[in-house]
Amino acid sequence: MLEIPAVWSRQVARWESPDGRYAFDADAADWAEGFFPAMLVHHIGEFNGQPFELLDYQRILIRAAFGWQRRDGLRRFRKVFLAIPKGNGKSPLCSGVGLLLAAFDNEAGAEVYAAAADKQQARIVFDTARIMVEKSEKLGQAFEPFRDSLKVRGGTEYFQVVSADAPTKHGFRPHGIVFDEFHAQPTRELYDTLDRGTVKRRQPMTWLVTTAGDDDESICFEEWDYARRVMSGSIEDETYLAMIFEAGSEEDWTDIEVVKRVNPGWGVTLKADAIETSLLAAQNEPRKRNSFLQLHLNRWVNQATAWIPVEWWDACKAPLPSEAELAALPCAVGIDMAQKIDLAAAPIVFRLPLEDAPAETVEVVTEDEAGEPVKRTLSLNYRIAILPAFWLPEDTLRERAAVDRVPYDIWRDEGLLRATSGAVLDSDAIVSHVLGLAKRFPLVKQGDVAYDPAFATEIAVRLQAAGYKTVEVLQNYKHLSEACQVFEALVKARRVIHGGHRLLRWNVENVAIKQDDAGRIRPVKPRKQAKRIDGVVATIMALSRLMALPEPHEDQYAARIARGEEPIPCV
Repeated sequence: MLEIPAVWSRQVARWESPDGRYAFDADAADWAEGFFPAMLVHHIGEFNGQPFELLDYQRILIRAAFGWQRRDGLRRFRKVFLAIPKGNGKSPLCSGVGLLLAAFDNEAGAEVYAAAADKQQARIVFDTARIMVEKSEKLGQAFEPFRDSLKVRGGTEYFQVVSADAPTKHGFRPHGIVFDEFHAQPTRELYDTLDRGTVKRRQPMTWLVTTAGDDDESICFEEWDYARRVMSGSIEDETYLAMIFEAGSEEDWTDIEVVKRVNPGWGVTLKADAIETSLLAAQNEPRKRNSFLQLHLNRWVNQATAWIPVEWWDACKAPLPSEAELAALPCAVGIDMAQKIDLAAAPIVFRLPLEDAPAETVEVVTEDEAGEPVKRTLSLNYRIAILPAFWLPEDTLRERAAVDRVPYDIWRDEGLLRATSGAVLDSDAIVSHVLGLAKRFPLVKQGDVAYDPAFATEIAVRLQAAGYKTVEVLQNYKHLSEACQVFEALVKARRVIHGGHRLLRWNVENVAIKQDDAGRIRPVKPRKQAKRIDGVVATIMALSRLMALPEPHEDQYAARIARGEEPIPCV
């Protein structure tokens, strides 16, 4: 049997069979391992034209998958689960496995599928296989290439693309299935359909290959958890071969040695300088952190920590200025109504002058007049203070607290949340609150009230009739990106004052962002309905309007009086 490095010994021990039900066939393992360099060649970068020599982890996996057999001579393992960070050669490995199963596995009429969430993703594995066929004289003799399939010459076997967006996915009898980026599967439908068809085969093999994802309710997370339990021994499944490279939550993700350990292609398929650059960027820019954790450390990223690091936020929990101080400051209101049965928020955000702190700048991506993304530099010569306000329907508050496991009832009792009567949100309460702000903060009518027309148009109309300036702020890149980037910079620079409001902090923990190709960002709601981000969204909406206000000019008369000086006489 293959001599295994010590680091693999505990994992390989799971595959041993002391009771004799399974035996390791070294010849079969040798043949499968040798198939790759003998039949396949690389076609990308520095390895172009070179034989496909397996990396250590690939060698171990291939030998185990094809070497272990049952007493009747059929393969032991029916399913292989490989979770590994990006850039470690998983897709070319899948391409080779698909070709092997289609034409060289002694299965008449073999159907092998390269499967993924969409056809473009599925084609990554398939197109690599097709190029391998075109570059190999031996494979060229075995396969006839077509756009979406590789058909075995003189037979009925084939290797074909299939995706979750296919119009019909029935009637399959797969001998081999290779799912690439399994975490992106939107539903179970494609997996279940293909998996059901394998019962018609003698020794089918399904490869589930993936990096970590961000949806812990997905089929991939379910399979990942199952693989972990098989590996730990809490589940006995002797037909399941699992290999997972991941950094544990207790490990220091900034330690380059941790990064090396979970990337077995380090120095071969992965270049150290590129990863080290990405690591540095992830440490400096929080919106890049989750991407690094997911793609290079293979951690499932929690939407609750996807954007603003909670330690940044907690560093801003200084007490709010007094209402008398706030009343003299320019301000804006943001209203996020969400749905009638959900949390609503209407914070007021104030702009405070810097005292002795130096002004900072931030580079943001915004749009020009033609709607094209452009970069510009903004001066952060101010701080902001946030005075939150939240509402939830009284009749659903206790149920949501119990089902969602969120302490809405406690927050209500502590005055952090207001309950409106009935089973749906009462817009009268929100209108009344905003109208009442003018008595406490007279400058609120000189600022704007930002609202999302999807749910708050009726409120905006009533406020406008009362003399407030209301402005539509849509939940898109154009309206939110610049304010999002400024908000992040203000939090990082500790130029946000929020007083430690616990419900708003919970929203910050939950918020995630999406980023487009130009680098613009916007907040997104978590997939789990129990998690809410309304307070953050409304704050960013208000900040977007606060940024649009003209720079305040110092009142020289008031300033001289404040300093105890005589006012300058009029001439």
